[in-house]
Amino acid sequence: MKAMRFSRNHAAQTGRKCAMLDDPKSQTRFYLRKAFYECLAQNAPLTITRLCDQAGVGRRTFYRHYDGLDGVFADCLEQLLTRYRDAVSPLRTYDLEQIATEFFSFWKQQKKELLLLRRYDAQKLHYGLLSGGIRLVQARSNHRFALFSTYSAGGFLALLNEWIEEDMRTPVDQLVSRLVSEARSASFNAFASS
Repeated sequence: MKAMRFSRNHAAQTGRKCAMLDDPKSQTRFYLRKAFYECLAQNAPLTITRLCDQAGVGRRTFYRHYDGLDGVFADCLEQLLTRYRDAVSPLRTYDLEQIATEFFSFWKQQKKELLLLRRYDAQKLHYGLLSGGIRLVQARSNHRFALFSTYSAGGFLALLNEWIEEDMRTPVDQLVSRLVSEARSASFNAFASS
């Protein structure tokens, strides 16, 4: 397979733009992440040599940015979590249906990337989503809901991991409807038994 060499000229010719094109470090990391996803999509063994060929960079350049493939994986996941953080606003009230709809709708848009990252290492994806997601939820919550938001984030992230395992086939509206229905039923049953 011929290596794909990326440059500013390539970006200009194809109309593809990298965030912060003026920053060579960010540009290189962008193309390495992009090549990481492309290599995973090809469903062949992933090696640093193959990734470097796909990104059009040398191994020394790769090692200036990452210690290994796990570093690229972590960077890809961190980019997804950053997009999530940037897409949502701080909570003013705790509305389960609104939060669930926002949460699962956002991740549905990231389906391709999530499924490819699962292909690389499902366990690392689950752990990374949980630890990074809880950190983001804590930052999103105001002090009034801080503990409850952290508590519920674990449930949302566990559901996200289950949803990824089923290839995210369940439509968002069905997933949210079922979650809200079960939460209301659980609350009613807890109230009725007290």
